[in-house]
Parts: sequence; structure tokens; C-alpha cells
Amino acid sequence: MTIASRTERHQEALSAFGDFVLDNADLDDILTEACRRVAHGLDVTLAKVIEIDRNDDTGLVRAGIGWRPGIVGQERVSLSEKSSEAYAIEKAEPVISNDISEEDRFKFPQFLIDHGVVALVNVPIFLPGRKPFGLLQVDARERREFGGEDITFLKTYAMILGPVIDRHRTVSALKTSDERLKLIENARAYVMIVSDTNDRITDWLAGSQDILGWSPEEAIGQPAAIIFTDEDRAANVPHEELARAAATGSTADRRWHQRRDGSRVFLDGQMIAVKDASGTPTGYLKIAQDVTDRVQIEAALRESENRLRQFGEASQDILWMRDAQTLQWQYLTPAFESIYGMSRHDALEGNDFDNWIAMILEEDRPLVLDAIDRVRAGKHVTFDYRIRRPADGSIRWLRNTDFPITDTRGKITLVGGVGHDLTELRETELRLKVLMEGIPQLVWRADNQGDWTWSSPQWSEYTGYSIEESKGDGWLQAFHPDDREAARSAWNEAVRTGSFAVEARICNASTQEYRWFQTRALPVRNDRGSIIEWLGTSTDIHQLHELQGRQQVLVAELQHRTRNLMAVVQSMSEKTVRASADLSDFKERFGHRIAALSRVQSLLSRLNDSDRITFDELIDAELNALDGRAGQVTLDGPGGVRLRSSTVQTLAMALHELATNAIKHGALSQPAAKLRIGWALLSDTDSEYPLLQIDWRETGVAMPPDFAERASGHGRELIEYALPYQLDAETSFALHPDGVHCTIVLPVSAR
Repeated sequence: MTIASRTERHQEALSAFGDFVLDNADLDDILTEACRRVAHGLDVTLAKVIEIDRNDDTGLVRAGIGWRPGIVGQERVSLSEKSSEAYAIEKAEPVISNDISEEDRFKFPQFLIDHGVVALVNVPIFLPGRKPFGLLQVDARERREFGGEDITFLKTYAMILGPVIDRHRTVSALKTSDERLKLIENARAYVMIVSDTNDRITDWLAGSQDILGWSPEEAIGQPAAIIFTDEDRAANVPHEELARAAATGSTADRRWHQRRDGSRVFLDGQMIAVKDASGTPTGYLKIAQDVTDRVQIEAALRESENRLRQFGEASQDILWMRDAQTLQWQYLTPAFESIYGMSRHDALEGNDFDNWIAMILEEDRPLVLDAIDRVRAGKHVTFDYRIRRPADGSIRWLRNTDFPITDTRGKITLVGGVGHDLTELRETELRLKVLMEGIPQLVWRADNQGDWTWSSPQWSEYTGYSIEESKGDGWLQAFHPDDREAARSAWNEAVRTGSFAVEARICNASTQEYRWFQTRALPVRNDRGSIIEWLGTSTDIHQLHELQGRQQVLVAELQHRTRNLMAVVQSMSEKTVRASADLSDFKERFGHRIAALSRVQSLLSRLNDSDRITFDELIDAELNALDGRAGQVTLDGPGGVRLRSSTVQTLAMALHELATNAIKHGALSQPAAKLRIGWALLSDTDSEYPLLQIDWRETGVAMPPDFAERASGHGRELIEYALPYQLDAETSFALHPDGVHCTIVLPVSAR
């Protein structure tokens, strides 16, 4: 571009900017337009206006073009000694840097470098009276030789901006003055106190009464020092504050103050010297906000941080924080020295991340670096690795738990971690592993969430799942689907109760059979009582489980039989009483019947689940109780006819009644008489079960003349009524002149 064309562009920029200023009243719009015109005039893409803030020696990027979001209105630059901006304001002359990478006079803000700025010019902006407002800065993304005409153009622009800014400030001040009363009325969250030159209160505004307690009538006329604490008044703080405000125009007022009731409130604000148009002091304005809650929170936070630091200093574990970008340590506790055998001073020299990686065994480094990358990506990780201590060359096992730390915007700025020395635990684990792999139970280890970290060879052999497949919650795949939820629920309870126990079915990989196992675990704790891990076993209790099930069945059967037996005894006793002549007769009759019942129970008690009493066993037991009269008895029937267990008791009582009757009145009471008992299985029947026919026949009995009148009794009732009702039997009972003839047909066991 020729000098003539450059001059023409500069003049055009100045002229167009003048028109824009006349048509616009918003200062931010004017400053932004100034940046745009200047950038166009100098053929660059970046320009900005920086407004200085002497309260914290920074400059705010008030306006600009070409910058990414988050810069204009937010970014601040330091006005320290190494700042080019501070130098330009102090010297009241432009600062030119044709290539900032070669510049050793100044330190440049990071956001300039991030935007690729290579060259720049700073021109100070002064308000009338040579009061500095800030700077007009032009930035180029390539090396640039700014010429004298460029500098003159920028200085001219800055000279125009000064009065423009001052005019807008004056207009704004007038507008503010008009609205001040309304503002004050609505500013109930602020203390606003106006005092005269002697610091006597003349106005008690806004939220002063709400925050401090004095009413306007009580406060006006009092010295403003009444709101200071006793110790500050004793130290002459109110007078010193007034002196600073008078000398500099304003001074910060951030301290504890005192309410009317003596309680304290923390105010954060300013004491401003008020002057008239000629500059003569007329009084003071104190405006401040009640930040007591915030100050107390900050104090609590500092206390918390102090306790955390004390904890870190006392902890046997290593606590540390790294910068998420550079990975350099920002914090490292003393435990590092005892574990690593190196002073923190030496560890933090140079690139401390590289120094740390160098101490890790080479084969473990990929694992460690991958873990660090995952934390920087937002993950929480726990990993074990080994280091070689520089001091003695010994190997130490460490376990790191690392996690990301974010700022208020959610950006990961730090990586935190806790390092624990596992060396002794590893040695113990090795011994324990040898023991665990030698016992018959399935052994495993888990973390506090129930995720397995190791399983024994016995587990893999039985379930078919390897250690890796069983890790995490992979072990649940070996459990029966119906038992998995119970196992998970037991883990949730384990953390609360301190023990884990569940009975569940686990699949045998070789047979595909699910067998019942009792799975138990207890926590392993360190010296401080913290849970390190859980150690558990799974023991095969399948046979025990089946025995317990069978036991429950047997108990239920015993209860059932006992109830039935008691009912039989009760019924038998009632009927025996009715049939007995006297107590002696009852005793004899009842005793024989109880004995018969006892014999049956003795037979039943020897049975297994699949066993049955045979008819020949039952009849033999009854005949063996006949006291030598069995010689008159003939037995004729097949052996091994299996009776249904539910029929044995009633059938035995019927046979006993027949035998008792034969002994007292029938074939077994007369030497010449005979008793034949025959039985046979009937075929070609429609019954669901096989049928047994029993034929009881007495012969050669000399019957008494009145035998027909004796035809009734307990035995006959049992045969003719109880057997058909209880056993689904068909019976007949007849008294012939030569003896009794009884037949019984009843279902028997099919197996």
C-alpha cells in the first residue's frame, strides 16, 4: 500500500468515526467502532481498548474486534512492571513491539499468544487533565514494522477518544445524579452513609437501618465512627480511613463493623470523598454491602483447607495434586519422602512428572501413563504399580487412587491423587495366595462395591470362568439367574453390617449342574480400621441343603403322624371305655391295643422314604404277640406284598382286634380249633392301585348258644366301618356256627 493510499485510509477512518460518535450515545458501541475503524485503517484483524483499574492494577478489555468469546468484557491484563500496557501509561507514549517473541522487556498476556499475536502497538488514552483512562492497542498476527504515520494515526485516534469518553462519563454522571434518589431507595442491601467534613452523619440512606440497626433519627448527627468496632476506634482506624479518602479521592473499606445491638457485621465497600464543582471537599460517602455470610463461609473454607493440609501433613499416605495440563506437582505431602526415599525438594526439581515416571519400573509405565490420561479425560482410576527407590534400589508396591478436579466452569484444572504403600500387603498377599489356592473352597477377593479383583484356580476350574472373566461383576454369571439379585442385595447390606453371606446356586462348568453354595466374606482392614478389600469363600453345601430339605419333609411327616396317632389313641380309648366292664377290664383291653399300635409304629419308624411294610411282616408281628398260640394258625399267601404306609396303622388295628377276639372267644381259645389266614393279589381289576384280598377264617370253634347276640363290638365296627371309610376297603364279617369268617380287600402300594 502506498503512503498516499494509507493516509487516505487513515483520514477516512477518522472521519467515519466522527460521524458515528455524533449518532451514538452508548460508550461501549463507540469504543467497539473505534477498534473496528483502527483495525481497518492499519489493515489488521485484532484491536482492543483496555480500561485501567487502579484498585487491583489490572486492565479490563473493555472493547475489541477479532477476539474469541470470553475476552471482551471479561479478560484482564496485569499492569505489573513487566507489562507493556503499564509502561505505555507511565511513559505517556506508545509502545511498539514488532515481534513479541523477540521482546525481552515485557511479559505478554497468554490470550494474546493464544490468538497468534506477533506484533502490537499500545497507545495510551488520556482524559482531559492528563488523567489516564487506558490504552488503544492494535495487534497483528505477523511480524509488522509499524511506521511513523501508523503511530501518528493511532495517537490521533487516542486523542479523539479521550474527550469522547469524558463527555459520555459526564452525561452518565448527570443521568446517575437524576436517578440517585431512586437508586438509593431501592438499594436496601447496601449501607449508604453521607457525612460532613467533620465526619458527622448527615444522611442515613438505603439499607443502613436494616443492616446496622440505628434509625435515621438516631444516626444523623452522630460521628460515623459509631459503626466501627471498639478495637478499630481505639486504633484510630476511622480517622486513618478519612485521611486516605481525602488524599486519594476514595479508599477501600472492608472490615468488621458493629451494629447498634453490639453484634458484628462485615461490610465490603468504599469511603469516597465528596467534592463540589470547584474541587472543594464537602463531606464523605460510605457505601458498602453486607457480606457477613460470605466472609464466614470463606473463613470456614480456609479452616477446612487448613485442616485438610494438616491431615495431609500427618497422613501416612501420599496426597498430591498436579496441574492437569503440565502434570507438574502443585501439592505433595511429607509421606512422599518416607515411601519414595527422596526429599520433596529433590522430587520437585526440574520436570517433576518426568522425574516421577523415571522411578516407576519400566514394565509398569504404560499402565501408569494410561491411567493418567484417563483421569485427565474425567475418569476416576485406581491402579497398582512398582517404583525403585533411588536411595537404596529397593522395590515398593504402590496403589494410586487418582481423580479429576474441576473449576467452577467444569473444566478439569487439576489431577488429585492418594498414593498408598502396598509393599507389606503384597508380601502378605503372596503368602495368603499360596494358602488360598490350597484349600478346597472357591476363594475370591473383592472391593467395597462387591466387584471381584481376584479369584482362585478352584473357582475357575469349577465354574469355567477365568480370573479376568470373573473380575468386576463377571462372577455373577456363574450364579443361577434367580439368585443374582439376592447376591447383589447381600453386598449392599455387607457394607453396613460388616459381613457378607448368601446361599445361592453356582453352575458346575463340567456337568452344567447348579449346586448350592454358601458364600461368605469378611472385610480386611488396615491399622486405621479402613476397609482395604473383602476376602470370601464359596463352600459346596448341596448335600446339606438336600438333607435339610428332607429333614423338613420328615418333620412335617412326623407331625402329621403324631397328630393321627393321638387321634387314634383318643378314639381307641373312648371305645375301649364303652366296651369295658370295669377299670381292670379297660386296662387289659387298652393295654393290648396300645401294644398293637406300638408294634406298628416300630415297623414304620424303620422305614426310609422308598421303603414299605409288607403284609407278611405285619401279620408276623401280630402273631408273634400271641404267647405261643401261633401253632394253631395257618398262613397262606405270597411274601413281599407292599402295603401303603397310610393304611398300615388302621389295618394293623383291625388284625389285632380279630386276633384278640380269636384268643378270647374264637379259634385260639380252643385247642381243637384252627385259624387260617390267607391273602392274594387280585388281578383284572379297574382299581388305580393293586388290590390285596385277606381271608380270615376260623374253624372247629364250639360257639356258645348266644353267639349271634355277641356279634357287635369295637373290632367289628373297625372292620365294617373304619376300613371302608379310611382305606377305601371292601369288608365282610360273619359269625358262623364253627367260627368267624372275615374278608378284607384293600388297595396296596404299586411299588
